[in-house]
Amino acid sequence: MSRTSRSVPAVALLAVLAGLALTGCSDTKSGAAAVVNGDRIEISTLNNRVKEAVDARESVGARPEPGVQETHDQLSQLVEQQVTDEAARRAKITVTATEIDDAKRQWEQGNGLSLATAKAQDGVPAERVDAWVRTQLQQIKLLQAAGVPLNSQAVPAALARILNDTAKSMTITINPRYGSAWTFGDIAPTVYPWLKPDQLTTA
Repeated sequence: MSRTSRSVPAVALLAVLAGLALTGCSDTKSGAAAVVNGDRIEISTLNNRVKEAVDARESVGARPEPGVQETHDQLSQLVEQQVTDEAARRAKITVTATEIDDAKRQWEQGNGLSLATAKAQDGVPAERVDAWVRTQLQQIKLLQAAGVPLNSQAVPAALARILNDTAKSMTITINPRYGSAWTFGDIAPTVYPWLKPDQLTTA
C-alpha cells in the first residue's frame, strides 16, 4: 500500500485533529476551558474542580461520576454561575451572607442533615457550599422578579429561559475540546461539519 493510500477513517481522523489544532487556539486562548465576557475559566481551574468533586463524593461514599461527564458538568456549572451573576446584576438582585446562612439553617432543620454532607454526594466540597447556596438564592430571586410562583411546574422552563436569554447577550466561548455552546444545564458537543457519517465506517 502506498503512503498516500490512506483509509477514509484515517483521513477523517486527521481532519479532526487538524481542526482541534486550529480551533483550540482561536477564541479560547491556550489554557482556557471557556471565556465568559472576557473572563477566562482556566483549564487548571476546571481540573481542580473535577478533583474536588471526586474527592467530595469519595468522602461520603457516593458513587463517582464518569470522568468525562464530571468534567462536562463542572464546566457547565462554572459557566452557569457566571451567567446567573450577570442576570442578577442586571436585575439589581443581591444576596447577603445572612441570607445564605439563614437558607442553610432552614434547609438543615427541615431535612435533619448537614447541607455540606448532602451536597458532597453531588460533588460539591464543603468550602463551595456557600457559593452554591448563593447561586440558588440568586436564581430564586430571578424567578420571583419574573413573577414565577416557586411551587409552579413552570419553574425549570422559566429559569432556563431567563438564563438562556441572558447568555445570548453575553460573549461565551467554549474550548472545542469541551463542547461548542452553553445553554442552561448543558454544553453542546463540538460538531465537525467535514466529518460525515459515511466517513465513520471502516474501510
